[in-house]
Amino acid sequence: MGGLGKAKSVWLSLRQGLDPLHAPLDPHDDLVLGTRARSHLRELIGGDRLIPEVPEVVTESSCGTTKFLTELGDGNKVETVLIPSPKHDRTTVCVSTQVGCDRGCRFCATAKMGIIRSLTGSEIISQVVQSVSLASAAGMSPCRNVVFMGMGDAGMNLPGVSEATRALSDPERMALSASRVTVSTVGPSPEAFMSLAGLPCSLAWSLHSPRDHVRNLLVPSTRHTTEELREGLVEALKSRENVRTRAIMIACTLLKGVNDGDGDADELAEFIKPIVEVARKVVIDVIPYNDIGFGGLEPPEEEDVRRFTRRLKDRGCFVAVRKSRGEEDNSACGMLATERVKKKGDERVGI
Repeated sequence: MGGLGKAKSVWLSLRQGLDPLHAPLDPHDDLVLGTRARSHLRELIGGDRLIPEVPEVVTESSCGTTKFLTELGDGNKVETVLIPSPKHDRTTVCVSTQVGCDRGCRFCATAKMGIIRSLTGSEIISQVVQSVSLASAAGMSPCRNVVFMGMGDAGMNLPGVSEATRALSDPERMALSASRVTVSTVGPSPEAFMSLAGLPCSLAWSLHSPRDHVRNLLVPSTRHTTEELREGLVEALKSRENVRTRAIMIACTLLKGVNDGDGDADELAEFIKPIVEVARKVVIDVIPYNDIGFGGLEPPEEEDVRRFTRRLKDRGCFVAVRKSRGEEDNSACGMLATERVKKKGDERVGI
């Protein structure tokens, strides 16, 4: 940008949910780019917008959860979800890291798309900036948390996720605390945890079941035993010098008759003990399955969720039950999906 002051102006605009090329001109404000600087920025990016325009589709659930669809430069699209929490005066932004996903989780609509491509760090950050803008316009609480739990598996897109988390936690850029950024993965390999451990963020492992035969059913892309993956996670947590970032979330999508029994809860409590020994805090995130119409899978009964949760708490586990938000417009966990597109000559064709 030709100077630190101009670079700061760009990031200040982005933190406010504004495209610096389209923020109101103010000759008396040194933190707003002037005409010449804007011209230079257009040359740098080869276009008239740093951040995509207002998202193509915005839907809002009765609980206030808002989902929007963004078209990328190649015509593919991703969904992003804003989850307001007025009680805590914050909005959580759930970003996508890939178009589609290759992990094949049976309870997830994104898995049905297959993998198309990974997002760049800029495309991930764009979702956050758009979210800040939408939240401000809608009178929602400020966007204080970002979770990498949308479309795709963050563990399969280390370059984009690494760039995005560093920009989010950099005080000179998006200026979020690393503890406010959570990266989630099914754990494609033990080594993947070590790679993610070097990033400025909290980690979340989508385990779903410590029983290998159950996890292989739910996550058919699994190539390692749960014990091997746990060992990789433990070593990754040990490598983190900042004890605060050793906090870890263990996600368990609960399905009726599959992993919601007393024995499942007991094994899960026993399984996480080696993680508890090295982590600052371990929270089991219980997620009642949101029905996506996949044959043979059903949401658990409310009483079974309560019993499962009580059993974990009785064994000393910290537990949070994920309240379904945005289910009526397919914004809830596991329900995100878009059309796949491919180029045919100069055409973009929906598949």
